[in-house]
Amino acid sequence: SATNITADHNPAQYGLMYDTNFVSNTERTSLMHLETLEARLSTAQAHLAKEAIRTAYLALAEFHRLRGDLKESLRHVLRSRDFCTNTRQTGQVCLMVIELGVDMRNYMLVRDYVTKAEHTSDLLHTDPLFASKLRVASSLAHVHDGRYAEAARKMATVSPELTNQFNTVIAPEDIALYGALLGMAALDRSELQELILDSSTFKGRLELVPVLREALRHYVLAEYGPCLSLLSGLLPDLSLDIHLRPHAETLFNMIRDRCVVQYFTPYSKVSLQIMGDCFGTPLDSMERIVANLLKTGKIRCARINSLEKTLVAESPEQFRRRKKAETRKRVAKLGRTFLNETESMILRLSCVENDLIIGDGRKGGGGGWGGYGGGGRSKGRGRIFVPGGAGGGQGGMGAMEIAGMYGIDDEDSSDGDDVMDVDDLMAINPESV
Repeated sequence: SATNITADHNPAQYGLMYDTNFVSNTERTSLMHLETLEARLSTAQAHLAKEAIRTAYLALAEFHRLRGDLKESLRHVLRSRDFCTNTRQTGQVCLMVIELGVDMRNYMLVRDYVTKAEHTSDLLHTDPLFASKLRVASSLAHVHDGRYAEAARKMATVSPELTNQFNTVIAPEDIALYGALLGMAALDRSELQELILDSSTFKGRLELVPVLREALRHYVLAEYGPCLSLLSGLLPDLSLDIHLRPHAETLFNMIRDRCVVQYFTPYSKVSLQIMGDCFGTPLDSMERIVANLLKTGKIRCARINSLEKTLVAESPEQFRRRKKAETRKRVAKLGRTFLNETESMILRLSCVENDLIIGDGRKGGGGGWGGYGGGGRSKGRGRIFVPGGAGGGQGGMGAMEIAGMYGIDDEDSSDGDDVMDVDDLMAINPESV
């Protein structure tokens, strides 16, 4: 019942008491502080002091951010941008907007202001920390979009001087964690070696996460079992990560798939049982993983022998035969499509040469078609209207004559309307028209 649920989750049983006096005093103090800040803004606006107005807006933005009112904080920060007098102040405002965008999970706003900061501020060349903060924000936006390779490249180029200066967005340990995980999942071996393992800007950061450093070492040595074991131990912590939590399982699966592909590359035949023992995975799960890799095309030119439980690479002759069969199917399909389109084009040209007008059957008689007589009926199907027929046009053959020429029983023309169904006309051989 609801009473039992409330009792089970009562904070009092953990020694946590709701202090009404503290809440009321805090609210009163915050209200007084807000009134002071608004009065300071009004005074600055009355004196038309741009710097004082900008400072007052930023103070109000910080006040609302600390209270958790991020939308109101963002509104004040954006208004302060109109009162910036130099590029440094503009860059500061852009960084504040980026921080609020990350907190609000509004990554479109983050991307927009990263671009604005890169094009409107000269701090990129004078302040290495400013450029590194923009790279971190851009990397988080790429992670949110699932563009893991771009995110890894951005994170790998962050300056080692950036430590706790951007801790409202990311911790220095997380820079190493994100860069290494994203690199293992999305970068090839040569790029991983260049940007992560041998990079003077990133290699030192791996000392902050010893477990990940060891996992990278096993990965480079092709010791995939210990590597995946260490990474699986990180999954509980990653499930609590503020940025990587939605992507942790996906990244782990991408790293595992990459390891399986690299393991099979030098072999022509390998036992799934041995692969499962190497990766610490049961045989059935290993078979499903390999089957999925074959389906997605990550492992090419190979097949699973379900009787022997082996993965066998195709021989060159088998590969050539399979490619030849696929090419033959594509050519046959292309030929059928070409013939159908050619016949349709000949039929349409024949209709034009014989003054046959194709209608949809919804336009009745009276007005005629293209200046010719009417007489058509609406029966829900397409009709061929023949100028000069019963409707009163000039010259030409009627539908009855055309139907007689090609052996079609035109029942719809029995009552005098000079029409013929499109379905009947499709049976005509275009070469005889």
